[in-house]
This record gives sequence, structure tokens and C-alpha cells, in this order.
Amino acid sequence: MFFYVALFVSVLVSTITSEIVSAGVNPMHDVTLFLAMINVAFYFVVIQIAGYPKRYLQSLTAILGADAIITVVYLVGFIAINLFADRSTTLSFMWLVTGWSVAVEGNIIARAIERPWAIGIAIAVLSYILLLLTYWQLTKLP
Repeated sequence: MFFYVALFVSVLVSTITSEIVSAGVNPMHDVTLFLAMINVAFYFVVIQIAGYPKRYLQSLTAILGADAIITVVYLVGFIAINLFADRSTTLSFMWLVTGWSVAVEGNIIARAIERPWAIGIAIAVLSYILLLLTYWQLTKLP
């Protein structure tokens, strides 16, 4: 039950955010969905390899719920900063929130696989790099 609520809220908040942040430009929902599927598969593999397959659903639920909360903070901050600051301040805020998101995901994964926090952060950074490289490749396509 919690998984479905977290999934719904995460998708809703992400869709609203991408519509507002893209400001009328194609927000590429298909790319965002594909990247989310890659992230889900990546963490599935990590948790399976670590030997905790029964923790996958609760870990994914925690990641989705945390992502929804972080995305709401991002959206409010993005709107507020855009009203009063320049582009470089907005970009700095975006990188700060991205770092926060990676740290939260890393902590969730570290707890799920019973490894130190630094290992979880390293896994989350690896996931982020994988998603970033995939995004760059997908957006270069004609």
C-alpha cells in the first residue's frame, strides 16, 4: 500500500515539477520515465547482489517517498529563487538539491544492504552518473 502511494505521489510531483521547470518547452516525460526505470533496475540489482532481496520493495518505497519530498522542496525553492535571483543562483540551488537527493538515496541503500554510509553514497553516485550519461545519450539522438 505504501509503495503505491509513494509511487503515485512521486510521479505526480515529478510531472508537475517538470512542467513548471521546463516552462512550456518539451519536458521529455518519456526520457524521465525511462531514466526512472533504469534507476529502479539498478537498485534492484544492487540489493540482489548484496543478498537482501526482501528489502527491495521497502527500499524502493523509501526512495520514491524521499524523492517526492525532495522534489517538492526543489519546486518551491526553484520558484522562489527564480523570482529574486539570477540564473547562476538557480543552478547552484539545483546542484545543492541534487547532492541532497544523492545523499538521501545513498543512505537508504546503505541501510538496505547493511553497509557503511560511504558505500551507499558511492552506489548512489554511481547510479547518478549512469543516469546522467544515459540522459546525455538520449537527448543527443535525433
